[in-house]
Order: sequence, then structure tokens, then C-alpha cells
Amino acid sequence: MTQAKALRVSFAAVFTCGLLVALVTLPFAALPIAYIGLTMGLTAAALTAGLASVLLGALAGSGTALSFIISFGVPILWLIRLALLSRRQSLDTDYEFYPAAQIILQAVIISAALAALIFLVNADVPQGLPGMFAQSLQNAPQVSELIRTVYGTDTNLLGVANIILITGFATWPLILLGTLQCAQALAQYGGNNLRPAETHDRLKMPIWFDFALGLSLLGAWVASDWPATLSAVFAAILIGAYFLLGLAVIHAISRSWNGRVWFLAGLYFLIFVMAWVIVPISLLGLLESRLNLRRAPTQPPKSDDDEENR
Repeated sequence: MTQAKALRVSFAAVFTCGLLVALVTLPFAALPIAYIGLTMGLTAAALTAGLASVLLGALAGSGTALSFIISFGVPILWLIRLALLSRRQSLDTDYEFYPAAQIILQAVIISAALAALIFLVNADVPQGLPGMFAQSLQNAPQVSELIRTVYGTDTNLLGVANIILITGFATWPLILLGTLQCAQALAQYGGNNLRPAETHDRLKMPIWFDFALGLSLLGAWVASDWPATLSAVFAAILIGAYFLLGLAVIHAISRSWNGRVWFLAGLYFLIFVMAWVIVPISLLGLLESRLNLRRAPTQPPKSDDDEENR
């Protein structure tokens, strides 16, 4: 590795540690790693993640470093590896990269597997992981007082713990995939992306997602205690995938609209400030798998970058 590349890797590792300091920047902690991976390759990304873990261990302790490795380091490296996979069927064809839908599928599987593992590890605790988390909220007087001030003095902390766990696990794959997308956009803007720009007009979820979502919702309805919460977590993670499909639908059907950039900017702003906007977009993605709201184009669709560069 040249000195310039080593300097970029070192700077990205330090920047990663800096993003972990504040709660607002925490979701973007893996962005430097993803950017290095999509511009310099998987080895450079692994070196960045390893160096960031060592720095975190020295500054904040081994527990923080291990949490970073499990929640961000290993998953984002695996997704980078998939994103850079390519094949060429013949000398007359272009390289075909790993499909975006399969990357989403991998993120869903990783999130669901980690959620199941964490819940099962804490299965012997009274009321499982939600009970342990509710007890932690109870043992933090300022937090529990704030919750009861906002939601009422008779608020059930166990219910609050369930909601936090469900939304937290559901947000995690979206953070991973959003990190990849942001890194890809930055790499394309700099003109040094290893994975070329692509459109998501043809993005589809596998048919078994529908059945998995139905089973998860059924499990959340009929089960009790922590298994019900785990089923709800699975359902929320799958709904997150449909949310991404809904965004793909919106990008596709708005391609010929005047003022499309402002419409999309307003939509993403609403998603950021009002989480409930995710619900209708997820329903749109769920309907897409059945109604084919996007019509198959007569010509290969162009990427958003192609349209912006006109």
C-alpha cells in the first residue's frame, strides 16, 4: 500500500471514531469504511475497520470496540465484499455486479440473525431481553422520569423497552444499506467508484418475503413475552426492506416529473423528521410486489447519475 493510501485509511479510521462520539453522527460511523471499500477495495476497508477498532479499544475500552465490530465492522465489510463482486459472461459483455436486491437480502438476514442471537442469549432472564432492558431504564432515574413525563406516570417501561428494541433492530439494516448508498454516491461524485452507478428501477423483493412477513406478524400476535417481541422485530426488519422497495417505486414513477429533485428532497426531509412517513412508503413497496406499479420500460432504464449529467 502506498503512503497516500495508507494516509487515507488512517484518516478514515480516525474519522470513524469521531463519528461514534455523538448520537446524531453514530448512524454514519461506518461511512468512512464503506467509502474506502468502494474506492480502494475490501482489503483497505478491512484495514480501516481494524485500525478504528484498535483506536476505540484504546480510547473507550474493549467493550465499545467489540460492539463496533459486531454492529458495524463485520456487517459492512461483508456487504462491501458483495457489492464489489462481479462477473463477465463473455468478452463482448460488460461486467455484471452483485444485484442490489441480494445485498438488501443479506442485510436483512444479518440483522434478523443478530437479533435472534441476542434474544436467545438473554432468554433465561425474566421476560428476556425486553425485561432486562426495561430494568435498565428503571435503574436510570433520569431516563425513566423523562419517559413518564412525556408519556404519563402510569407508562409501562416494559412496553417502552419493546418499542425501542423493535425500532432499533429495524433501523439497523437501513443504516447499513444507507451507509453503502451514501458511500457509493460520494465515490461516484469523486469519480473513483469501483462499483458503477446503477438504477434501482428493477429492484424486487423475493416472493418468500411476503410469507416471512405474514408469519412474523402472526407470531407477534399469538406469541407472548419475548418471543412476541422477537417476531415483531423480524416483521419490522422485513418492512424495512419493503420501505426501500417503496423508495425505488417512487424514484421510478417520478422520473419524468418536473421538479423531481425538489419532490425527492422534500420526501427525504419528511422521512427524517417524521418517522411515520415510512409506513405508507413501506405499504407502497408491499403493493409493488403484487401490482407491479412500475411498468417495464421499453428501453434499459438510465441511472439517476445519467439524468443529472444531461
